[in-house]
Amino acid sequence: MRVCIIVEGTYPYITGGVSSWIQMLIENLPGIQFDVVHLAPWRWKRPFGYKMPKNLNRIYEYLLFSEGDTSNKFVDTNNLVLNVRKLIDFPRSKKADLFSEILKDVAGKNLYSAILTKEFWDFITDIYSHYFESEGFTGFYWTVIGFIIPIIGAIQSIPPKADIYHSTTTGYASLSALVGKYIYNGKLIITEHGIYHREREIEIMKSRNVQEVYKPVWIEIFKLISEVAYKECDALTTLFEKNQLFQLELNADFSKMYVIPNGIDVNKFSKVKRIEHETFNIGMVGRVVPIKDILTAIKAFSIVAKEHENARLYIIGPTDEDEEYYQKCVELIDLLELNDKVIFTGKANVLDYYGLIDVLLLSSVSEGQPLVQLESMACGIPVVVTNVGNCAEIALDPDGQSGFVVEPKDYISMSEKILELAKNKDLWHTFSENGKRVVRDKYTLSKMIESYLALYREVLKNG
Repeated sequence: MRVCIIVEGTYPYITGGVSSWIQMLIENLPGIQFDVVHLAPWRWKRPFGYKMPKNLNRIYEYLLFSEGDTSNKFVDTNNLVLNVRKLIDFPRSKKADLFSEILKDVAGKNLYSAILTKEFWDFITDIYSHYFESEGFTGFYWTVIGFIIPIIGAIQSIPPKADIYHSTTTGYASLSALVGKYIYNGKLIITEHGIYHREREIEIMKSRNVQEVYKPVWIEIFKLISEVAYKECDALTTLFEKNQLFQLELNADFSKMYVIPNGIDVNKFSKVKRIEHETFNIGMVGRVVPIKDILTAIKAFSIVAKEHENARLYIIGPTDEDEEYYQKCVELIDLLELNDKVIFTGKANVLDYYGLIDVLLLSSVSEGQPLVQLESMACGIPVVVTNVGNCAEIALDPDGQSGFVVEPKDYISMSEKILELAKNKDLWHTFSENGKRVVRDKYTLSKMIESYLALYREVLKNG
């Protein structure tokens, strides 16, 4: 069996999250041969964050803003423009069917040649005159090009031949995966850790680089790509049931849908021994990037530090992904005079720190089902997490609460819950024992691996 995993800007460069999930999946399915297609807007210069498993044959890297694998087969530009015009005018309920037919027609052909033709220019100017004439044409043109080029780049990022294409998003990665499915008659599995089109919608609405008039269009494009991915896939998985509600909103087929939770090597983390220490240590595990909202965590810690003199905040993870954001964190620490109490470890082995951590703080504004939360629970570390993704459901599991849940950005509540765990040892021990039990019962690596192996076999059998 050959499986090609398609990712956007994560594995093998970015550690944690989806990348850790991919590494665990490949390592623990040694009987399957894997390839990885990595899509990104730029060429990464950093080293790989993981040691390549023996059954990972090759990593293919494509740039979304380049020509990719341009073919000598050219598209019929007149027909393509005609179909795209229909796509604009079609009712919402029929757009996914037409878009999938367009993708099948252009798969493996040179799309870049089409945007250099007079037919494409006429189409663009016609759209401008019908819908955006009150806007400046130059800004309109380059906005449209900015929309189109990465979509074309993804479609022309042709993956290698495989039995199964496993996309980690319903965005650009799914377009590349669909092309593989169409060209090589493979199967397609979509696994969403977070709901891609909702995450992009939030980003677009907050963006200062996209004019307001174009935001609804861009959001609808991402929704359409997601809907086509849901329609054409052979199986659609996510980490928890709440995500399925968002998938069903875009007409996902319930008969194809599966919930496969993340899993961790519980035995490895449960063997972590508590290290004697006099300080009260709050740990954050992850990249220092805006989505993790480290700034809010620092604000919460400043309140904790005023009441608990021996409190320390360990921020365990790489700081070089967004150097501007890291610098903002450093400046806030300076402003709050916390330099001697906040420790940035940089990229590190979390096993070296879990024995020192008394509370895991997860202040993210967006998550799926965080592996670090499960790892901490396996180590017996209570958690304080934000109400995003599946964090709350895990922490408040009906079989045993393992931590507190607060709303994103609410640094006052974060500090209050951290201090409650610092003061109430009985509660700390209850959460600790509950976490160990829940993760052992529900979130083991073996269950996750068995589920994906069974799914791979099932989609091939049904073919």
